[in-house]
Amino acid sequence: MMKEEEGLAQEGEETNPTTTNQTEGDEKENKDKKEEEKGSGLWLDAWKDPLAGVRAFSNCLELADIAGDGSHKLLVADASRTLKVFSGTELVAENPLLDVPSAICCFYMSYNDAVHRPAVAISSGPYIYIYMNLRPYYKFTLPPVEVNQVEADIWANLRNQKITIAQAVEDLENAKENGVSLTSRSLDLLALEDDGDKQMSYVAEHKNSPLVQQTVIVTMAVLKKDKEEHGAIGCLVIGTENCRILILDPTGSSIMKKVSLPSIPAFIVATGLYDVDYRIVVACRNGNIYTVRDGELTGVVIELESQPCGLCRVDKSIMVGTMANVMHSYHVKGKKQYSVYMPCGITNMTALSMETMRTTKATIVALANGEIRVYNAKSLIHTLQTNDIITGLKFGKYAREDNTLVIAYRSGTIHIKMLPRLASLEATKGQNAGPPPEQNIPIRVPKKTRLYIEQTQREKEFGTEMHRVFQRDLCKLRLATARAYVKVLTDGQGPLSYTSGSSLRLTAHVQGLGPLFKIKLNIQNTGTKSLTAIPIVFTFNQSIYRMPNPTLLLPLLVPSLVYNYEVDVECIDEAAGADVIRVYVCNPNSAIPIITALVNMPLADFLLSQ
Repeated sequence: MMKEEEGLAQEGEETNPTTTNQTEGDEKENKDKKEEEKGSGLWLDAWKDPLAGVRAFSNCLELADIAGDGSHKLLVADASRTLKVFSGTELVAENPLLDVPSAICCFYMSYNDAVHRPAVAISSGPYIYIYMNLRPYYKFTLPPVEVNQVEADIWANLRNQKITIAQAVEDLENAKENGVSLTSRSLDLLALEDDGDKQMSYVAEHKNSPLVQQTVIVTMAVLKKDKEEHGAIGCLVIGTENCRILILDPTGSSIMKKVSLPSIPAFIVATGLYDVDYRIVVACRNGNIYTVRDGELTGVVIELESQPCGLCRVDKSIMVGTMANVMHSYHVKGKKQYSVYMPCGITNMTALSMETMRTTKATIVALANGEIRVYNAKSLIHTLQTNDIITGLKFGKYAREDNTLVIAYRSGTIHIKMLPRLASLEATKGQNAGPPPEQNIPIRVPKKTRLYIEQTQREKEFGTEMHRVFQRDLCKLRLATARAYVKVLTDGQGPLSYTSGSSLRLTAHVQGLGPLFKIKLNIQNTGTKSLTAIPIVFTFNQSIYRMPNPTLLLPLLVPSLVYNYEVDVECIDEAAGADVIRVYVCNPNSAIPIITALVNMPLADFLLSQ
């Protein structure tokens, strides 16, 4: 009996290290989990799948109630040509796609469905594939692009053997240089310029086929048609590669509106109602933001300092992120409000709308260093650090939770975070209240010297007299300055001059870098009587400057009108420095000039003339 107890004791002693290691591992895991939750701050971790294998950007993520049961699901148009559907914490469906998707949107097509569920629209190339209940429903094809007549004539002559292949290639090159937008067939032919055999076989294969150019879909959004509420009918808004914005009908089968843009759209945000009033904000590849209002391109153009990399609407503000690591805020009418500078590049942006007692809206910005920042206006509310580069963001409803953030990483991980229902996004709550920390740093006050004490005592005793002396000297200084300024003007020693006798005002300034300059004169008759036959004479050093006509004759000077005149001046001596040119407005009845002005000429840059 004693031996058995000793054996059990020895066995227990042998198994104790394993149990201790497991306990330490669990404690460490729980500690890391607590630290991660503490670092999340504003967000709650809902689900994370490192093996999801998702390859998608923000425009290929969508949250929608595709079953009509009130439980929203995550739809991912994956780059692997697969439509993935996530529900809860698992992948519930995978549907193959015919091509690589460029965007995904969900919209309602009718109010008369037995089960009110949205349609899923996936753009790929020139096509939009519409699914109902995850089954193919309809395919919309973009209309072909109108081919330029010059290019069409070249291919027609090539088909009729009126020109050779070399002549056709040369004509296509000239058309391209003249700004003609060529089709892909012509561009492929120009790419074979150095190989005559390949050109001949390519022309023989394609010359008898009709010349058709098909565009592709770049971006896509949804515009509500008649109601703002959830479940209202929507219209697809499409941005194409040929600089067009197309608005489809609710069935997605026809085009209701076409708008031409100066550049290719990159991001689209649609707000309002199609039947009432709507506004479409478009960020284009040329670095400008355009606004389409009620089917017409407005004159409001926002010019950015670099290319846009994110766009969203927050109330009446347009939030745009640029490749210069800056997030700008503009009013919908185009006025700039503020800018927020980021520590690194912006990868994604999305709008956050939280409805509790009142609606709170903010902006979520993902950075290249893995940070996710939440901004309320220009106030930073929260920062979340992740360990991977973010490729996609989507905020909305997931499952039965209203405020959910879906994050897609470059490694293929899908991460879902939820916003607590009592979370505060107010700017004052997100910032550190109280005085700045700099005020706790003491100021180095110098020690009081004997001279300082004597001066302080003197100021206490004679403060009134010292103030009076200071004010008297200040008035004298102002009077002397005013007299000197009036003397400069009346003597004609400056570019601006006037005379009280004849009520004339003369302004002269120089334009140009040299050796050719242009002196611009602005003359105004500030009196009540008109002046006639007023000559103007220019005096200068003739060894340095040359003027074709050093005199002017002003036929009439009407009161209150400003007359503009220009005089050409050429610097003829490269070694000489700058000199002055005097302008005299003469009196026909007197040898004394009415007014004079002194023009200081700049140094001439003779390198520009070579």
